[in-house]
Amino acid sequence: MDSRERVLRVLNHEEADRIPFIDFPWGETLERWYNEGLPRGVSLHDYFGYDIYLIGPDVSPKYDTIILEENDKFRTHIDSWGVKVKAWIGRSGTPHPAGPPSVSTIEDFKEKLEPLLDPELPIRVSSSRYPFKRELEEGIRRLKERYAVFCSIIGPFETARHILGESVDKVLIAIHKDPGLVRHIFRHLGWYFSKIVETYLKLGVDGLWVWEDIAYSKGPFFSPRVYEEVVKPAHAQMTSSYRLRNMPVIIHTDGNVNLLIPKLIEAGFTAIQPLEVKAGMDVVELKEKYGKTLSFIGNLDARKIANTKEIEEEISRKVPVAKKGGGYVACSDHSVPPDVSFSAFQEYIRLIRKYGVYT
Repeated sequence: MDSRERVLRVLNHEEADRIPFIDFPWGETLERWYNEGLPRGVSLHDYFGYDIYLIGPDVSPKYDTIILEENDKFRTHIDSWGVKVKAWIGRSGTPHPAGPPSVSTIEDFKEKLEPLLDPELPIRVSSSRYPFKRELEEGIRRLKERYAVFCSIIGPFETARHILGESVDKVLIAIHKDPGLVRHIFRHLGWYFSKIVETYLKLGVDGLWVWEDIAYSKGPFFSPRVYEEVVKPAHAQMTSSYRLRNMPVIIHTDGNVNLLIPKLIEAGFTAIQPLEVKAGMDVVELKEKYGKTLSFIGNLDARKIANTKEIEEEISRKVPVAKKGGGYVACSDHSVPPDVSFSAFQEYIRLIRKYGVYT
């Protein structure tokens, strides 16, 4: 059984030869592994046996990056969204806001961003004038010979958070203080993103993967009512063309998203990743509650991968339950940290294979 068949069977709640696998090491983690024997330039997908390949567009307005200040640790710049941020140099991490938001009114959004967030601009794959669709379609076809290929795209909440000032607090305040602005942004982003992901569907991808952090360690950033009224319409617009074809749609969100799961299912999501352990997510409990309608990716505690005994206890408790009847893809619950050695990660994969095989 090849990777594509394996992933699609499992995400359709059917058992395969083994559970699929994918993971996401930090850049610093990879540097450690290169020094410990991982060949530089090698495909991580091929070397570690990943079953899923993510491919996606740059959906930004594509403003030129302007570097304002730089030292040996940080770079302050205006990014492709027109947002002033401060970011680490040579180190992974989320950039921090370094100035006022690029958008604070509907007029700002309409002037600075809306004309550039147009699916018919010829630089967009969704445009009827895009010149490289044939090449992209052929690339996707070739990738599908080796992997399940998903269209990977940032979500509307992540995007709104960024353009309203990078801070989660700012977008949450805006939801309550300026709902007209926020609703306008979400309506436009839902429409714009849906046209792009529909194009990838037509070009042959196997599913959709939306990167959308909507929770923290204690719960969602907002109530189910706010999700229903503000965020869900954009999500549903993005997922609809995939769900009409009964194709998998994955949402990535850190944090404890338990309270929103019923709404996420209504929005068209069929799987959740990465199920952060330290935020209280538990795939064993989730499988019992939602296993007939929802698939799960992750929940293997990244803090334990460095310790073989601890990660085997983690895998042996969760994987046999999660894999039953399909509906589970192995992955850590967060990006793999640099305290994990190359050999420890290889042992982690071996244990996933050991406990993840179907008999």
